[in-house]
Amino acid sequence: MKKLLSPLFMGFAAIAFLIVSCNKSDDAPVYDANAQFKTDSVTLKNYVSQNYPAAQYNSETGIWYEILTEGTGEYVYKLTDTLNGKYLKYKPTVKYVGKLLNGNVFDKTDTAIEFEIRTNTGYQYPFYDSNIIPAWTFAFAPQKIGDMKLGGLTEKGLQKGSKIHIMAPSLYGYQNQAVGTIPANSPLDFVIEVTDIK
Repeated sequence: MKKLLSPLFMGFAAIAFLIVSCNKSDDAPVYDANAQFKTDSVTLKNYVSQNYPAAQYNSETGIWYEILTEGTGEYVYKLTDTLNGKYLKYKPTVKYVGKLLNGNVFDKTDTAIEFEIRTNTGYQYPFYDSNIIPAWTFAFAPQKIGDMKLGGLTEKGLQKGSKIHIMAPSLYGYQNQAVGTIPANSPLDFVIEVTDIK
């Protein structure tokens, strides 16, 4: 029995050592969202001052934006109350161009596309439980609905016919994740045209 336990013990010890050593990654950089936000803020301020001096700055989010067209719709954004929180839900039809600050286009639509946006306002501000990046939520959402502050860039939210240009820190994009041709920690530049919303 002693002969069997010794190899068994050694096997468990070897497996435990491998697991511990594989999980240890002292040389992997630790993501610091606040430090990255500060870096992005400086980068965006320089980018905007050189390219879009008329852009406005939203101090709550760090997003720079320009309203290119106001829009004429009268869509009223509503919150849906569920057991899991309050959801902001709407269905826009949009054309958009997304690019990096170096000018490389990573996504665009030539024809308008419709999709549903669902954002839980009850988890962690600003809406990390969402099917779009937070920068788009801030672009679409009104500043508030009733007593609930949503932090949107415009008072009524984007309407049919609205066209907005947003330049957002990586915190409200893909953060420290590389996605497709978008490198990790990339501030993003979008022009979004709303052709319809319901």
